[in-house]
Parts: sequence; C-alpha cells; structure tokens
Amino acid sequence: MCFFLMPLTAVILSCIFPRLLGEGDIRTGLILLGCVSGGQASNLFALLAGGDAALSVVCTLITTLLGAFVTPLAVGALLGSSVSVDPVAVLRSVATLALLPLSTGLALGMILPKKVLVRRVRPLCPNVGLAATLVLVGGGASGLSSDPFVMFSSGLLMRAVLAATFLPLVGGSFALLVTWKMMKLSDKSIRTLVVETFSKSPTLAYVLARKHFDSGASSVPAAAMVTLGIIGAAVASIWAGIPLKETDEFPKYEGES
Repeated sequence: MCFFLMPLTAVILSCIFPRLLGEGDIRTGLILLGCVSGGQASNLFALLAGGDAALSVVCTLITTLLGAFVTPLAVGALLGSSVSVDPVAVLRSVATLALLPLSTGLALGMILPKKVLVRRVRPLCPNVGLAATLVLVGGGASGLSSDPFVMFSSGLLMRAVLAATFLPLVGGSFALLVTWKMMKLSDKSIRTLVVETFSKSPTLAYVLARKHFDSGASSVPAAAMVTLGIIGAAVASIWAGIPLKETDEFPKYEGES
C-alpha cells in the first residue's frame, strides 16, 4: 500500500484540486512525498496506537529496501511527462540516503558484541533518535520558511501545508478502508498497516526534491516533517484510548475449534 495507495492518492488529490494542489512545484512535491518509503516514526506511532510493533518494523525495513528501486520508477512514471526526471540519479540518491545507513546499522549489529550493544549503545538510542528528529523537524521548518513573506504572499506556504496534510489523512483513510473491509485483518494489524501507509519519510522526499527538482518542490516534504508528526501523534493518541477488538487474524473454517 505504501508504493501503490499513497502515490495513487497523491495523483487523485492533484486531479481533484488542480488549482490548489495540481500545479507546478506543489504537484511535484506532493507526488514525490507519496512515492517515498515509510518513515521510522511510524514504529513509534504504531506502538502507541496499540499496533504490532514487530510488524511495523518489518514493514518499514521492507519499504526502505524496496524504495531504493520503486521510488525512482514511480517518480519517473508519474512526473516524467511534466518535469525533467533522471531516474538513475534518483536511484543513486535513494541508495545513499536510505540503504547506506541501514546497511551500516545492520553491519554494526553483526560485528559488535551483543553486550556492548545492550549495555552501552541501546540506552543512548532513544535520546539520539529524539535529538535527530528535532533536528530534522527544525530543518524542515526552516526550509519551509526560507522566505516566508514570498511564500505567504504567493500562497505557496498554504498550499504546501494543505498538501502535506491532505495526503496522509486521505491516504490513511483509504488504507483503513482496504484493511478493514477488503482484507479483514485483526484490529492490531489494521492499526499497524494504516500507520505504516500514511507515515512517509518526508526527510528523504525533502532531500530528493532539493537535489533533483526545483526548490519549490521541497516545500511539501518540508511541511510534512511537521504535519506528519502531528497527525501521527493524534492518530496514535485516539487509537490508544480505544480497546483492541479480540478477533482472529484469519477466519476459522468449520470444524476447527
């Protein structure tokens, strides 16, 4: 759903609101945000929402690996006719930004003794993660308001915030409908997959936009660094207050106890 439902949602939004979200850099940033892999914040949101933390980590890992190849193809297919796109350059950027840190972490996990990881490294991870998140959000906010008067007067700021808000809300609603009505999964799995679907990686989208597209395209991912955190925390808080339904992951056949 990460690489099908969200890009489709971005295209639908740009078509439904052509003057608001379907023109120029806003459309480019919106579709680029829809095409990137899931963000690491989804693991925390899924845990707080009462979802399956292990499933969330697996989904994030898989989308990160697939994103190195799917993101350039999706961006080229959806934006190639309207803006100049170099899929090979996007592929190199995604591999450097996503696969290199992931491979480094996995390699260190295999090389370093477990006692060192558990006793010395693991206690530092929450604080390091929080500090990194604050830096990324602050960087996104500063990138969004590099020239606030021009962005506000031109309406670019409002359109960027609306795009970064509509995409996770609408895409998450579609994911809820698909997992609840069509896939008929357990409540725990539904919460996890919905969070994984709408929680994109705005940092990756921001860097790709700054490197491969016009500077205005980065306004949507920059805004998403803020809006996704707010929406994710709100969804997690709402679901945390709703008890999980005791349902089976798969329906039982007649004769099974």
